[in-house]
Amino acid sequence: MICLILGYGARPLPVVERILAEEEVSGLALTDESCIKVLGELRSASVVFIYAHTLPEPVADAIRESRAKVISAGGLEELSNVPQDIVAKAKAYYILGGVENLRSLVRFLATLAGDRREYSEPREVPMHGIYHPQMGVYTSLSRYLEDYKMRPLVGVLFWRSAWLYGDLTPVKEVVEELERQGLGVIPVFTYGKDPVTGLGEDRSRAVDEFFTIGGRPVVEAIVSLISFGAVDLGDLSRVGVPVLAPLRSYSQPVSEWVESSKGVDYMTQVYGVIVPELAGAAEPLFIAGTKSIEGYKRGEAFREHVKHLARRVRKWVELRRKPRSQVKVAIVLINPPCKGLEASVAVGMGLDVPESVVRLLHKLKEEGYHLGDSLPESGEGLVKLILERKAISEFRWTSVEEVVERGGALGFVTLEEYLRWLSELPDDLREKIIEDWGKPEDVLSGRAPKELAGMVYEGKFVVPGVRFGNVVVMVQPKFGCAGSRCDGRVCRVLHDPTITPPHQWWAAYRWVTRKFKADLLIHFGTHGYLEFRPGKGVGLSPSCVPEATLDDAPHLYVYIVSNPMEGVIAKRRGYAVLVDHMYPPMAMAEALDELDSLLKQYAHAKSMGDEARRMMVYRQILEEAERSRVKVTNPIDEKQTIEEVHRYVDLVRGSQVNLGLHVFGHPPRDPRRLAEYIATVMAYDSHCCPSIRRALAEAFGLDYDEIRKNPMASTGGVSNRELLERLHEVAVRSLERLLEGVCHAEGS
Repeated sequence: MICLILGYGARPLPVVERILAEEEVSGLALTDESCIKVLGELRSASVVFIYAHTLPEPVADAIRESRAKVISAGGLEELSNVPQDIVAKAKAYYILGGVENLRSLVRFLATLAGDRREYSEPREVPMHGIYHPQMGVYTSLSRYLEDYKMRPLVGVLFWRSAWLYGDLTPVKEVVEELERQGLGVIPVFTYGKDPVTGLGEDRSRAVDEFFTIGGRPVVEAIVSLISFGAVDLGDLSRVGVPVLAPLRSYSQPVSEWVESSKGVDYMTQVYGVIVPELAGAAEPLFIAGTKSIEGYKRGEAFREHVKHLARRVRKWVELRRKPRSQVKVAIVLINPPCKGLEASVAVGMGLDVPESVVRLLHKLKEEGYHLGDSLPESGEGLVKLILERKAISEFRWTSVEEVVERGGALGFVTLEEYLRWLSELPDDLREKIIEDWGKPEDVLSGRAPKELAGMVYEGKFVVPGVRFGNVVVMVQPKFGCAGSRCDGRVCRVLHDPTITPPHQWWAAYRWVTRKFKADLLIHFGTHGYLEFRPGKGVGLSPSCVPEATLDDAPHLYVYIVSNPMEGVIAKRRGYAVLVDHMYPPMAMAEALDELDSLLKQYAHAKSMGDEARRMMVYRQILEEAERSRVKVTNPIDEKQTIEEVHRYVDLVRGSQVNLGLHVFGHPPRDPRRLAEYIATVMAYDSHCCPSIRRALAEAFGLDYDEIRKNPMASTGGVSNRELLERLHEVAVRSLERLLEGVCHAEGS
């Protein structure tokens, strides 16, 4: 008897079962999960073929205990006990795949088991190619484009095994929906190069061969239906078009995902979300699950999201192709609530948001976008304009009437418009909004409780902000603040993870995408409310607030690079493409100078053997520590005290402090300040490079590790503590001279 154990979704399983029956071979075809049920058969098998990366331990033990010839070709190579040429041949049959190769594999395994059969050598089957559901297989891009006339084009990348064994439901649905959106599709199946058999080619060749001509892209976007652990995003990103990575779970049916509050399963998070986002892919939109049919797995599409994906791809393509003068952009400023003052608008972690936005506006105009004739010249000017027009949410000192009268309303949303948009939301989400915030008819007519009726003017929702041609700058819509009518009760919803945003939120965001018709939505500054609103954790549904809020608009998010934890939330739950900004200019803290000086004097006196001086300085250290409120555990224990004070001073003085706020895309220009910034960033060893202090110390022939290990010791008559500070100053001065040379060269 022969046994074939197949993992990785076991797509060939029904084909292998049929071949075993047709060939009348005594054998079993099993999945890596079901094989635990037949341990007895495994122990008595003559040949076991394994193509899986993991097996239950009892199964592995049963195979080891058997007398079978074991061929492990897809992982678990340690289980193989046959010559390598046999492994390579069996693997070649399986990898090349298709009915004829699998038939030869079964005959080859039967022969190894003593039941001699005639079998063919492995037959070539395309490892990469184009497969269109209506047009069939192409191995030439030019031939495909001669026959296929739809434009513009979108690339779709999927696993070769899905084509070989007909597991194409999600692929077909994606292709069909993209075509319904007026987009042409190049659906490409790919495999890669196998190190054992040498079959296949680098996946980068498939990208180059089918998505580019002469090194230039023929597609406007790429939708990857395979994990980026298998395809390097560098292969895709160098094409120079947006890369979207929707999710397919290989272990979770759609029904289970629908019911889950967390979203997709753990393995899908790892391979479908985390790996792609580290590589830079965007929009982890769940489009397919996996259902189990007679022991093997088949893909099942979630049609609503396939349609949503196609619409979002179309918007990215339109953004790419649209003349710049016609592109509409909505910039959303973060608007913290309940600060007691209106000027809290436009904040961001470490970022000078107003100045950054103004410089972006001027850059957009310079690049050919339409922004009108009057732009603020500075961030201060933008803030002044916003406050003069009261272009902010109704707040503690600002009524909605004042917002409208002062010119701060971008637009209005009528009841008829809002009800139409509200009706598009899933029933459960719409009902929850009404449960939380009342009926919109009551809110707009004034019948709702006053604390629920924010941003309503003459029976219409107000959308505050300022407009510059085809660009609007607006505050993020209200979320649970009753403004001047606040009594403290509504504000409690701000941190309630189950509460939906109020009606004005939905009206404002839909005004942006449906009436203003923004081609691009930019949230500017870390972080707003959008990505933290109710819904699944990863792999959102149409009923999740962030997805429902965004509509179909492409979404950029300007986020600080030093906050990846919340950044990934914005990517996963806000479908955001992050545009990171640097943290603010930094310098080493200059604090506790007197204690620092006394520690240096103490180390010098100790190294010189000056006991009287040492004791005097020690008393001064105790006095200064008390004045500075530095805790000393036991003043009598001199050694312990010096170590405690030294650690505390080093901790404080080794801290990095801000030297103001960062302006997006504009690091400090002053060479001295920039040099201090760079030297501070490079002050400590990292996983990728040594600290600048270490590099200098080694250049001077000093033992950097010893200097850091014994800071109170002396090297060349200077305490190691002082030596570290001198190394930092040398670093700053060296960088300053280098930067002055660069600035001089740029100036000339």
